[in-house]
Amino acid sequence: MANFNFQDKLAKTGTFISNNRKPLLYVGGAVVLVILGYTIVSRTKKGITSLFTDKSKGETPFEDVEIDDTKVTISDSIANSYANQLYGAMSNAGTDEDIIYAIMKKLEKKDDFRKVYNKFGKRSYVGLTTGGSPNALDKWLGNYEDLDLVQWLNEEVGYSNYPTYSLIKKVVNNAGFSM
Repeated sequence: MANFNFQDKLAKTGTFISNNRKPLLYVGGAVVLVILGYTIVSRTKKGITSLFTDKSKGETPFEDVEIDDTKVTISDSIANSYANQLYGAMSNAGTDEDIIYAIMKKLEKKDDFRKVYNKFGKRSYVGLTTGGSPNALDKWLGNYEDLDLVQWLNEEVGYSNYPTYSLIKKVVNNAGFSM
């Protein structure tokens, strides 16, 4: 096996950079222009007002669904807690389907799910890259949209975990939504 001389490779790289400063600056500038151009074009496609709208705050209108309070078995604070736990289970890379399954087992009454759905509201979701919540670059590029709980579940849970998927489908359909 040939010897790999790190210092020699580093010196050659340094020499290459010093001999090619101008072309490397042109390439770097071109990359920055492409990113800025993409951002401007994608945001102006949605209209000029989208340039000044931060969708990470959930600015898309959300209307609560109707709930029969006589049939609800969970309190507002529990519904809020479940909504936040579901968000936490789906917002990072990798979906924690065990948490989703455990919560869905507790929401078999139609109005219980509807209450959690209302507490969840609409939250920002990155669908094109990794799923979950948008990071700073996604926000800057406008690469996300606001989704409700049913839409988040559709994006995050698939057939690969069939027991969780079938339970979610049963609970969601029972509450009057389609999955």
